[in-house]
Amino acid sequence: MKACLDCLPCLARNATELARRSARGDATLEGRIAAAGMRILGAAAEAGYPLPPPCYARQLIDNALEMCGGAVSDPWAEEKKKSTELALKLMERLEELPGWGGSRSSATAAETAAPHADAQERVPPEMSEFEKRLRLAIAGNILDFSIYADLDIAAAMDTMAEAFKKPICGARGARALPSGALGGSRSCATAAETAASHTDAQERVPPGDELVAELKRRMDEAKSILWIFDNCGEAVFDRLLIEPYRDKITLAVRGKPAFNDMTRAELEPSGLSHFIKCDSLVSNDDGVPGVVDETCGEEFRAAFSSADLIIAKGQANFETMSERTDKPIAFLFLAKCPVVCRAIGVEPKTIQVIFNTLPIT
Repeated sequence: MKACLDCLPCLARNATELARRSARGDATLEGRIAAAGMRILGAAAEAGYPLPPPCYARQLIDNALEMCGGAVSDPWAEEKKKSTELALKLMERLEELPGWGGSRSSATAAETAAPHADAQERVPPEMSEFEKRLRLAIAGNILDFSIYADLDIAAAMDTMAEAFKKPICGARGARALPSGALGGSRSCATAAETAASHTDAQERVPPGDELVAELKRRMDEAKSILWIFDNCGEAVFDRLLIEPYRDKITLAVRGKPAFNDMTRAELEPSGLSHFIKCDSLVSNDDGVPGVVDETCGEEFRAAFSSADLIIAKGQANFETMSERTDKPIAFLFLAKCPVVCRAIGVEPKTIQVIFNTLPIT
């Protein structure tokens, strides 16, 4: 899906943040990096935004890293470290999370969660183990690690509990968004109306339990699954949903630093290295915070092509692959960006499970 005018404020924040991180206190260099970033965004506007938003983010990243002359190899290294450490601490306290209960007996889990009885009452008792794992795999997207990394665990746990209160939304059998739904000079509100009118291309929002059942069925039936990671921290919780399917899952990471997204370097600190066999990890050899087929490496493209099912975590993966219908893809993300929310017609901060196509048989 293409960028639009409303993407500019977010991209401009990325440009200035990159300048700050890359310059490391050199005010003159910071100004030069920021100015060059704004020129990149100006050129995108003049061209009519032909690319998805993450592609422009990549241009900003490349600009910043080049202008700092290699002095900074990964502007987000410290943030990724803190995010992973916090997520691991939260995983150790998982049994205390209202609605989880883990592998303990339900009675023990209920006793553990008793201090959070008000939240526990809102968790359906019939929630399956699969749904719990799914919710927590998306919960890392709910928890803003950059905000909570320096706060106490209790505050982070309260935020994590939101994963069990939110309804699961999405679409089953969704096709590509209408051409130009986010692009050109049209307002995003108009684009959303256009997208909503294409009911033949998208079955609108079945109940959450149907979406969960559909995802489980697809994961159970697939002989091979390609799991494309999103952020560090969030990836720690991905382990919960990966584990039951680890024998048929290939993990995919970014090839270069792309904001706080997972690369090979973060796999071991995240506790994911023991999931990896010699042939079950690929890098996309790219630094776009998403997946763009034309710029991915051959190894990744081969893994994508051979997989029966693609699991794509995070909003950026959706932004870059929402129009692909060559393989069955399940997009799992928290809808945060107002542009994305308006384009697919959902409320902000909703848990999304969106299937791009029906299974290929």
